[in-house]
Amino acid sequence: MIGVIGPLVQGKRQLRGSVGSVAAFALGAVAGAATTGVLVALLAAGVQSLADEGARAVAVGVAGCALLLIDLGLRTPTVRRQTCSTWYRERGPRFAWPVWGFDLGLGFSTIRLSSLYWLMVLFVAAFVPPVLVPLVLVFYGLGLGVVVAAAVVAQAWSAPSPAASPGLGLLQAAALVRLVSVAFLGVASILIVFSLGPW
Repeated sequence: MIGVIGPLVQGKRQLRGSVGSVAAFALGAVAGAATTGVLVALLAAGVQSLADEGARAVAVGVAGCALLLIDLGLRTPTVRRQTCSTWYRERGPRFAWPVWGFDLGLGFSTIRLSSLYWLMVLFVAAFVPPVLVPLVLVFYGLGLGVVVAAAVVAQAWSAPSPAASPGLGLLQAAALVRLVSVAFLGVASILIVFSLGPW
């Protein structure tokens, strides 16, 4: 996802003119997340009618621990696709920003660095009233918009270095995000089992 800010931070690295693009991205991300929210709400209605809260907590916690082991083996469940980087060049910013946002807001349609997203979906499906699930996922979309806005601001305020490799910086940032996500996945999974389980 970090790579989508490229068109906003190349050249003069000014914030002026970025607000509309970031807003279009955020609106697209909210729409994509709400779409996924409707699908997860259907799953939630089925799951919550089948088992009591304690059983759901154990199931979600165990699934989270399994996802953690899978992540530690560097096999995060994910599709091997990234949002299309050529949309900006081929179709222009008015198309690219909201569609990039929608694609990433869906959550499942692009590559995942860790299984933290999947744990969140399982948790929401297991414990959030189905009518509120789309609203919860909307906050995921808003979070994506905030992340892109923060990345644009950070990049614009940073001093460009001719010796620095932007690609290497993105890889290092992705590795750090993965590490933090995997650590949080493990802690959250264990807490779900022990705080919501039937003990």
